[in-house]
Amino acid sequence: MSTAVTPSPLATASPPEPRRPRVLLIGSAFGAVASGLVILSMLAAYLQLRSDRLAAGVTALPDGVVLGLTPGNMGMVTLSMSAITMAWVVSALRVGDRVHAYLGLGLTILFGVAFINSTAYLYQQLGMGLTASGTAALLYAVTAAHLVMVFVGLVFIAVMGFQALGGQLSGRDAEGMSAAALYWYVTIAVYTAVWYGIYITK
Repeated sequence: MSTAVTPSPLATASPPEPRRPRVLLIGSAFGAVASGLVILSMLAAYLQLRSDRLAAGVTALPDGVVLGLTPGNMGMVTLSMSAITMAWVVSALRVGDRVHAYLGLGLTILFGVAFINSTAYLYQQLGMGLTASGTAALLYAVTAAHLVMVFVGLVFIAVMGFQALGGQLSGRDAEGMSAAALYWYVTIAVYTAVWYGIYITK
């Protein structure tokens, strides 16, 4: 007498859902590049106007205004260090090392806030009105637009940090933090161009 064989539950289980495409990573890349291109376009306009004024024998900025190197250089240093700590965060999450991931997150946000502080100090040192000249307005526009990009990046990193704190980002699922890191790296790359164009070639 034959007996019916009950199929294993694993044999009748539906296949796992395919991994969704990296929507957040791709969206972050598009957003970062779009933001960067807007800032670089304004930077190009600033450099062209400054060049025209210098060619006409007129100072680029109003008389008595000195664009110091220290705030810009400190901003470059802090953002460069934050690139290292951001890479540390992503690496730590991928191996499940949450202690080091949280430490890296704290340092990255600290460096971002320090950058905002250095830019605010620059504005205070300039003491230049927004409508003092065309170059003054463009200088404020470029640096303020990049400040907005930095602020958005910090919020992005903080949100992903809260998700990591809730245990949602680990191993292969750390895409959210990778997306935040990509946005942050583009932000740093854009500032490199701003730093060179505004502070170094002044």
